[in-house]
Amino acid sequence: MAKRKKKRSLAGAAADALLTLIDALCEGVSSLFALIGRGLLSLLRLIGQGLLALLRLLARALAFPFVRLLRLRGGKHRRAAQCLRLTGVEFEAYLAQVLQDNGFREIELTRASGDQGVDILATRNGKRYAIQCKNYEGTVGNFAVQEAYAGAQFYGCDEAAVVCPGEFTRAARELAASTGVHLWDGAWLSRMMKRSGRRPRHRESA
Repeated sequence: MAKRKKKRSLAGAAADALLTLIDALCEGVSSLFALIGRGLLSLLRLIGQGLLALLRLLARALAFPFVRLLRLRGGKHRRAAQCLRLTGVEFEAYLAQVLQDNGFREIELTRASGDQGVDILATRNGKRYAIQCKNYEGTVGNFAVQEAYAGAQFYGCDEAAVVCPGEFTRAARELAASTGVHLWDGAWLSRMMKRSGRRPRHRESA
């Protein structure tokens, strides 16, 4: 009888040990899957953050040329745009000073009326220039080119030019190319102003 009880107790102990082992294995597997799940979530989170950062970097790289172009296009005329606050007479006088600072000599402002389409006469590198000034917002058309060309012929100049703080129309550029008239736009004027160092001053704000 004692032997049977002893065998049963050994079988029960073995069963308990087996159940304990199974429970431990189940807990271990469960913990392992939980750990793997957390690792996968962290990995996916890192991958998502990396992809987002990559997309942002790619978007900046793609947008950079356009942003740069807009900045350059807006910035190259910024200095010349300051001339828009000047009156026509003030702009001609200021431009005469800027031209002198940039190597032009024998500078002469023509009469306010009857100037034959020329506002400034100046010499540089042995050539006499007839210059038409157009100080207003918007693009300058081909009529200014015609005036400068005719004025240069009238004054016996070697070169004709039109200067403005903005841009020229396509028609003006085409006519200038065929007649040899120089078109000095806002970018050109900004460079000349920078070299000169002079700032345009309207008499009311001087």
